[in-house]
Amino acid sequence: MNIVQDLEERAAKLNRTVVLPETEDGRVIRAAAAILEKNSCDLILVGNRESIDGSKPDLQSDRLQIRSWNSEPDPDKYLDYLQMRLERKALTRKEADRMLEDPLIYAGALVALNEADAAVAGSVATTASVIQAGIYTIGVHPGSKLVSSVFLMVLPDGKSMTYTDCAVVPYPDSEQLASIAIDAGDTHQKLTGTEPRIAFLSFSTHGSAKHERVDLVREAVIEARSLNKGWVMDGELQFDSAYVPEIARKKAPESELQGEANVFVFPNLDAGNIAYKITERLAGAQATGPILQGMKKPYLDLSRGCTAEDIEAAVHVACVLSGPG
Repeated sequence: MNIVQDLEERAAKLNRTVVLPETEDGRVIRAAAAILEKNSCDLILVGNRESIDGSKPDLQSDRLQIRSWNSEPDPDKYLDYLQMRLERKALTRKEADRMLEDPLIYAGALVALNEADAAVAGSVATTASVIQAGIYTIGVHPGSKLVSSVFLMVLPDGKSMTYTDCAVVPYPDSEQLASIAIDAGDTHQKLTGTEPRIAFLSFSTHGSAKHERVDLVREAVIEARSLNKGWVMDGELQFDSAYVPEIARKKAPESELQGEANVFVFPNLDAGNIAYKITERLAGAQATGPILQGMKKPYLDLSRGCTAEDIEAAVHVACVLSGPG
């Protein structure tokens, strides 16, 4: 059993509820049908009941709710909440109502008000729109400095690893990079059940090159170690020094990782995004993500090129991330 199948089984035991707001997308409907057939979680689909009920495949299930903002019997609690959340914007009632007409905002409000455990969107909307909806409604976790992302990479041999950040923060400073790494470690541990071994990647290994970008990575390692003194983490490391034990023994003999990292922290979005796509296309890895992290509750993003199977996997990830631990 690979990690994707394991996540599905774990999700089914948690009895979670996930909101899918982009029901105009046929891939979302197909994913919902597969999830309901597998009985892996409850779903809330945001949209018009007639159009969704008339979709193929059939979505009849007692684990399904179809809801829309315009048909909410008690809209005041959502309006009150959104005005409270965005107090600095001094929203009028009409402005809050207009915002909640956006399915992404409405989905986030359902999660924030404990009517759902997580939301998954992004097959139609941009990553920026999904993040904005999550921040407006759910908010950033007190232990995180920012919202970032990971990709769960599963190689053909079943080996899994976590790449971060590949989708959100273009050029993090050292403090942000440390926060991203710690959040990625938490995400990796929750999803895989294994303790993170974190490598901060660079074009340099332990001083083999001198550059301000290398200094930034070193500073991030120091900061991350101050935030978590239990996990094994090291940097700056080139990828081969972090992943191949034989090379680690030559290039970084004093590294605690010894070429056995499972969380890879890329110094910027260019490197992370390029790396995950190369791993996916050339190594045949299954890439699940971008998995947004750093919010109080899960609001996961999707690639607009995703398949129904990708959406299904993201829902199961959201269930597990919403669980204890």
